[in-house]
Parts: sequence; C-alpha cells; structure tokens
Amino acid sequence: MVMHIDPVAGLSYSSLKRSRARGGLSYEAIAYIAAAIDFLWLFSASTLGYIAYEYVAFGIYDDLSLHVGIGLVVSTIFVLAMSGAGAYSPEKLVLPGQQIFSICVLFTSTLAFLFTVLFFLKLGSTFSRGATLFAASGSLAGLVSMRYLWRYRLPHAIARGTFLMKQVLLICRDEFSVEPLEWKAAESGMAIAQVIRLSGDDTTMPCSSEILHSVYSGGIDEVLIVWSEANSAALKECLVALRRSTLPVNVVFDGFMAGIMCYGCERIGGMAAFQTQRPPLTFLERSLKRAFDVVFALASLAVLSPMLLIVALAVRIESKGPALFVQSRNGHGNRAFRILKFRSMTVMEDGSEIQQATRNDKRVTRVGRFIRSTSIDELPQLWNVLCGDMSVVGPRPHALAHDQLYSNLIEQYAFRRHVKPGLTGWAQVNGCRGETPTVDRMEERISYDLWYIDNWSFWLDIKIICRTFVCLQDVSKVY
Repeated sequence: MVMHIDPVAGLSYSSLKRSRARGGLSYEAIAYIAAAIDFLWLFSASTLGYIAYEYVAFGIYDDLSLHVGIGLVVSTIFVLAMSGAGAYSPEKLVLPGQQIFSICVLFTSTLAFLFTVLFFLKLGSTFSRGATLFAASGSLAGLVSMRYLWRYRLPHAIARGTFLMKQVLLICRDEFSVEPLEWKAAESGMAIAQVIRLSGDDTTMPCSSEILHSVYSGGIDEVLIVWSEANSAALKECLVALRRSTLPVNVVFDGFMAGIMCYGCERIGGMAAFQTQRPPLTFLERSLKRAFDVVFALASLAVLSPMLLIVALAVRIESKGPALFVQSRNGHGNRAFRILKFRSMTVMEDGSEIQQATRNDKRVTRVGRFIRSTSIDELPQLWNVLCGDMSVVGPRPHALAHDQLYSNLIEQYAFRRHVKPGLTGWAQVNGCRGETPTVDRMEERISYDLWYIDNWSFWLDIKIICRTFVCLQDVSKVY
C-alpha cells in the first residue's frame, strides 16, 4: 500500500510550486539533515546523560572518554540502521506512528548489540546502570519528540521554500485528473510545472519536437508519464523522443496496468514476470504463522483475563442475555466455524438476514458502544485463534448472509478465504473498519485483503499488529 500524507490545513499546492522560485536547499537534503540531527542528539544524550546522572547522584563525574566512545558507536549504528530501513525519506519522516515503531525496534536492537559486545569483552562493570538508563531514556524521548516536530514543521518548511521542489513535466491523457497526483508527487519533492495532455481520440504521443521544447524551455528537472493505454507503440515513441534529453524519466501506470505493476517483479528465463496471485502458504510459512498465533493468543488471554471477566460481567448486568455472542462465519477453505464476540447489542442475529450495525444504532447497548469503539468486543476471538479457526492477522470474517451477498456482487470475494480469517487485517489498519453501506466500500476492503494474501510475510503480520494498536486510538467506530 502507496502511503498518503494528508495536506496540512492552510497550505495550497500553489505555495509548494512557488518554493522553487524562492530558492532553498535540495529536497534530498532533508534525509541527510534528519540523520545528522539524530546522530548529534544520540551522541549528546550519551555524554550529557552520563554527566547529569553522575553529578545528581554523586556530585562528581569521572573521565568521559569511554562514554564519548560509546555515544559515537550507538549514534553511528542507529543512524546507519535507520538509513538502511529508508526511515529518513521525507515521506516517511511525517508518519510519526511508523517512525516511533522503527525507533523503538532499532534503538533497542542497537543497545542489545552494544551490551552483548560489552558482556563478552567483560566491560559491563565499567558502566553505571543508572547512567545508562538515564541516557537511553533521554535519547528515546528526544528521538520521538523530533518525529512530531518533523510531522508538523516539514510541510510548512517546504511551502516556505526552505527545500527545493523538483520541477516535473507531466504527460497524461485528457481525462486524467492532475490534482490528486499533485499532492502525491509533492510527497516525493516534485512539483508539476507543465502538463502535456493527449486528446481522448488520439492514440499517438505528441510529436518529438513538442516534448523536447517543453523539456528544454521550462526549467524541467524530471519527466513523469502517466500511462493507462494498451498502445505500447505510442509509449515507445515518447520514450525514444525523451532519449535526446539527459533528464530522468518515470512511467506511472494507471488503471488495470497499475494493479499488475504493484506486485513484486521476478525473473523467469530472463523475462520480467509479475505474480498477480501467489500460491498457498508453504508448510514452513503455515507452521510459523500458527506458532505465532498460539503464543500470541495464550499470552494475550493470560494478561487480559481479568479485564475479560469484568467486561463479561458488565454485559450481563446491563441487559438480558449471555455475555458472549456466537455467530457462524466462513473460514479458511470455506469451512464454517462459530465466532465468539462480547454481546454489544440487544439482538443475537445469526440467520439468512442480518442487519449491519450503523452509527447511533438503537440496538447497541451503552456497554456495547464502548467495547465496539475500542474493539474490546473482538477479544473473545483469541479463543478462536487458539482453536485454529482464526489467525491473529488475516481478512476479517463476515456473517454468512453477507458472504453470500457479496460473493455474487464481487468477483474476487471468495479468494479472501485463501487464508484463515484474522482478528485484525491489512484492510482494518488502512481505515476499512465498521459498516460497509455500499458495494464500493466492500470492494475497497476486499482489495486490501487480496493484497495482504498476495504479499504475505511474517514481518507484514508484525507490522499490522503494531499498526492495530495505533489505530485503536481512533474512536470513529462508535455505534
């Protein structure tokens, strides 16, 4: 999935385009600046943290040379790891959720590596545990704070012209809407300076002289072609014309071709191939996923059991009926199973006709409204995970009545049962939660589910779980 950054209120795209005229630093410099700030902060925190702790605790501090060396090692390893993960790209710097996750994982890994080396070198006793904890806490707090600063200040800095936007020549069809692309291009430091449009009934590209005139006369830095036609000869004509310039050229496929190009490219006999539908998970992949499911479900049930008992008691006290709601769902391979949820409504529908809950639905109880908004009502499904009917991550299962309805309306709907249904999924962390009042909304959810199936990896599951905890702060599902 292309990550989208919402435009900051009060900033217009025209202000982004004018940044070139006002001058400034190169857009690529943002990554180097962010890396340099992280390096300086970690180095300073390691040294000053030690001084502060020793002075506060004992009123004195000894030779700093050893701690200066440790600061250099920690800051260097961390910055290299973040750079290798691509975390310093401008489009990722403004995503604090992903940044904080990367910081926590990589900073913890850096410290673990450092402590392992110190242990084997028998230097552990040389360092004060209090000073180390103090410095590490300060380092993390500073890194996280800077991420929020990047999030809110970087778009304004770009709008003021602090960083140069690359001027782009866009070649597209007449019917193509440029405005949505303007903001997406701005995420990568591009401003669309000129547009060459193709008429709807024209199957050929503009003549070479017209393209080259725009390239040479408009201060263009890069060429972007949005292509959605099957006519490869016309695209070739354009690319041949652009060979006469030294500018970089990018081709973005739109429509049906875009869906194919989003899959990973493999080489088959020297040819490029895009696997649009992956085979079922291998035995090793299924075993890894199942082992994680069992460990996660057992640990979660053990930790959450007191809260689960309290919620069950609250449900029983507020309204008549059982604490748990049981409903039939289709699982992996179209096998039916009984899903568990905390009862959040006054009805227990499980037939051929089921009405989805809507916002301000009168059937939802007061306790039900709270547990639905926080997704606590889904926690009993940890038992379904433990029993093997579900997985922690996978497409969310729907009621049998809705399965039958959407199977007839959406051609690829049944393929989502290629894997076990999940407690959470790729669709949910991308905003597809709650009711689906239209077929279009369900098609959007299915497209995310199919992408997850075709791109599954163990680390993708971990990423989805981490993003789920962030998404739980969204209380939009209050009905």
